[in-house]
Amino acid sequence: MQNFTHKVTLLLALLLTATLGYAQTTYQTVGIIGSATAAGWNTSTPMMLVSATDPHTWTITLQLTPDEVKFRANNDWGVNWGAATFPTGTGVANGPNIPIQTAGRYTVLFNDVTGAYQFTASTPMAAKAAGNLLRPMLTPNPASGAVRVAYDLPAAGAVTVSVQNLLGQLVRQQTPVRQGAGQQEQVLALAGLAPGLYLVQVQSGSRVETARLRVE
Repeated sequence: MQNFTHKVTLLLALLLTATLGYAQTTYQTVGIIGSATAAGWNTSTPMMLVSATDPHTWTITLQLTPDEVKFRANNDWGVNWGAATFPTGTGVANGPNIPIQTAGRYTVLFNDVTGAYQFTASTPMAAKAAGNLLRPMLTPNPASGAVRVAYDLPAAGAVTVSVQNLLGQLVRQQTPVRQGAGQQEQVLALAGLAPGLYLVQVQSGSRVETARLRVE
């Protein structure tokens, strides 16, 4: 019994060592590649780190067409991740191509340790075709303290400005304000938000548009 316990303890120690070693692996670059991107399968489109203190979480905002993509490290196929689900999933080493089901501009979040990824549509194509984009502009960006959120309303209505983290979780929301058609703006206070990347969402009725904001 003592010998069996020793073997189990040794096995657990080896597994823990391997897990820690994997978690500590860092890559010079991580990118997204595939026929759904403008660069196709020829080269990776580089992503950037969400935070200087987190070397494993990457993001990018780009236009994608209905096709396929994967994530890979150092612009090389030696380390790559894929899965068969969209818009969220968990990529695995040498996994299948990720199917992009709807064309649009997406903010993509990917973690090279867990393999978790998320595609968040920032400019729905249906809204673009209908001419109902709010076209939010953030000034300044990067920002600290407060940011001006300017946008164009095609019709009078109540407008809600909110802030989400890159996982799509709501972290702040303004009280809805009724405004007339045309160019409008609101001032969004940033006090209490940790430095990093966020999504500022402007919504009026069924019309929604999102812009990326870096808080310093």
